Amino acid sequence: MSVKRNVPASSRWNQDHNTRGTIHALNRLVPGSTVVFSSADPGPRAGSYLAQMLLRALARMDSSWSFAPDESAICLHKSTQGAPCLFLGDRKGPSLSFSHGEGQLWAAMSGRGRVGIDVAYPKEFAGDYPFARAFRPEELKCARALCHDDTARGASLIWSAKEASVKTTGGGFNRFDPLDVRVGEPTFQEQGFVFDVLADRPITAWARAQDTGWLCVALA
Repeated sequence: MSVKRNVPASSRWNQDHNTRGTIHALNRLVPGSTVVFSSADPGPRAGSYLAQMLLRALARMDSSWSFAPDESAICLHKSTQGAPCLFLGDRKGPSLSFSHGEGQLWAAMSGRGRVGIDVAYPKEFAGDYPFARAFRPEELKCARALCHDDTARGASLIWSAKEASVKTTGGGFNRFDPLDVRVGEPTFQEQGFVFDVLADRPITAWARAQDTGWLCVALA
């Protein structure tokens, strides 16, 4: 049985200030890749708005995505496994991922490879959370060391890396048990932690503190 969170009732990352948000860019998460991410207030059009905003930013950094159709030609669909799929007219667009957290919708986009994003908070791992069914002993040991023995905060960090990583596969935890997703010890890079993650493929995950929790972007 899969165990998930108890959801409660780049280079140096650069900033491109937009009138409605801030776009962050990671240019060295994986050599040759460019990843952009941002957030917006949730709402019926938030996903489409973020997709368009990130596509414009990505096009400025990666000329292979300079195709700029009118808004009616940009379509956002879901795959049979629930992953977002972006189309630019009849052309498949760059990889896109979403995550909800603390009243915000986060999105990440990558011009190469598959991207995943997740936000996680300590309160989702409080109380009698079954840590042993979601984290390997070495992962919890590493998490506590990184977060000054705060188990819930450390667990939210490692979970954000697991969740963002499985999103890069297109199937999320519909395809994986949490223990089958292995998070290694991180290095400190680009104002955050960079983890080597292994699911059904090697994945690189970058996490930084976000409000009281963690935001993680993964690329495979």
